[in-house]
Amino acid sequence: MLTPTRNYFKFGWLLIGLLFLVRAQGVHAENDSWTNQAVQEADWQARGCVNDERGQWFRAAKFGAFIHFGVYSELGGYWQGKLYDPAEQILGLGDHHLAIPLPQYDAVAAQFNPANFNAHEWVRMIKDAGQKYLIITTKHHDGFCMYPTKTTDHNIMSKTPFRRDVIRELADECEKQGIVFCVYYSIGDWCAADVMSRQYKTYPAYMRAQLKELLDNYHNIKMIWLDNYWYVDNQWTNDESHARELYAYIHSLNPNVLINDRCGRGASSTDGDYATPENQLAGSRQNRYFEVVMTDTADDNWGWVKGATNYRNPGDLIHNLIDSTSKGGNFVLNVGPTATGEFSTEHQAILKVMGKWLATNGEAIYGAVPAPECQPSSQNGAQYYATKQGKNIYLHVTSWPSDGNDLTLGIKRTDLVKIELLDHSLPTPPFSQQIIGNITQIKITRPAVIDPYATIIKLSFKNTVAGSN
Repeated sequence: MLTPTRNYFKFGWLLIGLLFLVRAQGVHAENDSWTNQAVQEADWQARGCVNDERGQWFRAAKFGAFIHFGVYSELGGYWQGKLYDPAEQILGLGDHHLAIPLPQYDAVAAQFNPANFNAHEWVRMIKDAGQKYLIITTKHHDGFCMYPTKTTDHNIMSKTPFRRDVIRELADECEKQGIVFCVYYSIGDWCAADVMSRQYKTYPAYMRAQLKELLDNYHNIKMIWLDNYWYVDNQWTNDESHARELYAYIHSLNPNVLINDRCGRGASSTDGDYATPENQLAGSRQNRYFEVVMTDTADDNWGWVKGATNYRNPGDLIHNLIDSTSKGGNFVLNVGPTATGEFSTEHQAILKVMGKWLATNGEAIYGAVPAPECQPSSQNGAQYYATKQGKNIYLHVTSWPSDGNDLTLGIKRTDLVKIELLDHSLPTPPFSQQIIGNITQIKITRPAVIDPYATIIKLSFKNTVAGSN
């Protein structure tokens, strides 16, 4: 006989199973099952994306694209001749009080007409860069919806001359080109109290209605990237109980959607399915899956800044991608499209470099996992990272010993059969190996020609590497 506690969890899992069945039938029925404490508890205890099928695409993808696009793009970071930082928060600048009065922001929206927006070109550039998924801002902190909504007229169809469903066009194009489609949604909303339809008596009801619209209308959403802790009239707080509630509500609509840690207490919490550090790399291999999100400029501007010159070096971004992969996570590069609806020439140049590198070396990134069996040795100026997949371990050498000596390392394997470079246009470097106990000691001579960003050395073994995909 089951104990009462086990009965409690069994009941919760039965309800979760019912929700999966409803989703499989393509029905988003109006129900309040998500308010049931057993459902919330079962769903919450099953969160995460380390081993489950729901997160398999995410773990394999490794490299994604973030797009911050909205009315703020029209301003490019400037208001009345003054530069504001961060550009995407120009309406409120991180404060509850609006820096730009709402009527004046509406006037900006009335000018927002990104005539050069081309969903096909955006997705093509992302795909060519080797980015496997796309996250687009459906509503940022300004509360402005970039899709047609019945919840407010504070949206792209009602307030702008552009009058196109940016989210629909991108969702459809992602499906055509094989890119996973994901959406950003800001829980916090500086304008909701003034713009939400009168049918909504509370902000949580307004928020849930918008999330339901997104999941109903854009059927191929695989992830919801939540953000922000500023709430309307203190009707929502960033605590675990609200995180559980929101997590369960979204899964009542689609149990397959991944949800980040900002569903409640934020980027330093264990809420949601995975962690989302901004503009910083994890210090070591992480127990929890993570996704580093980074601006394409060396600051905290996620929206486009007119005249920006501080774009990041593509080589550094490649190293960041390698670093994140070697520590068990993903790397996401942000772009803020211009007022005309285009990626800046600087961002396009970054994408081309990264895409070219990944076209040659992607085998060591996509689907790869950390390789802790590699034992790095301390050498003069040398640096490398290690990933593994199948029967292979990949060394990502970003710098060789400055004294000209061989790169040396030990691997807890004894069945090495081959060493080669992933870039077959480069000569295979001379190497030697010696087995001592259960360790293979390897010395690799610096190749005559190396990759300017990272030279990938493929170590092939007789048997599948333990713990690899």
